[in-house]
Amino acid sequence: MHRFMRSLIGRVVVVASLAALLVPALAGPSDAIIYEGKPNLALTAAMVVAGGGPEHFSSFKLYKYLTGSLAGPEATKLTNQFGASEVKNTFAVFDYAVDDVVHIVTVDHIALPPPSPSASPPKGLAIALYEAGETPGNKWDVGYFLEHLITHPIHHTIMHDMDAKFGQENNANFHMVLDQMMHDLGVAYGPALH
Repeated sequence: MHRFMRSLIGRVVVVASLAALLVPALAGPSDAIIYEGKPNLALTAAMVVAGGGPEHFSSFKLYKYLTGSLAGPEATKLTNQFGASEVKNTFAVFDYAVDDVVHIVTVDHIALPPPSPSASPPKGLAIALYEAGETPGNKWDVGYFLEHLITHPIHHTIMHDMDAKFGQENNANFHMVLDQMMHDLGVAYGPALH
């Protein structure tokens, strides 16, 4: 019995040590910048309307709207940088995220205000979306962007749902491609941003 207890205690110590090593890695980046203020629901509405509306939202339609004449060259750049499947996946994950948000706001009876800025001109909406995701350190970040649009708690809900549907790797790719896309838009519209 004495030997059994020592063996059990030893195993508990090993498991506790492994847990201490794994928990920070699983918890996500500790340097993530969190936005916990009020969401800009008028901007959320403007983005959804520009992408075809809540019933027919298409992130590819939104992308073409925001990029205009830059759509083709930017698609080529992103495809060369990340691969065609990752770019296609980004649009699929983005579509799902917006559909999930629409579902959540409907179930929770959250009224969206009229879109602002209005969906015209595209450059104004692109700048507003870029600014929503720009952290205090002047870096564009998907999580910070989503929290400005829908709140920190809803951001975590949809991230969990996206992981469950697409897997963490595809969700991570979505973040990388969208970060790059918005960075490129920021460069293209740079003078208007600063």
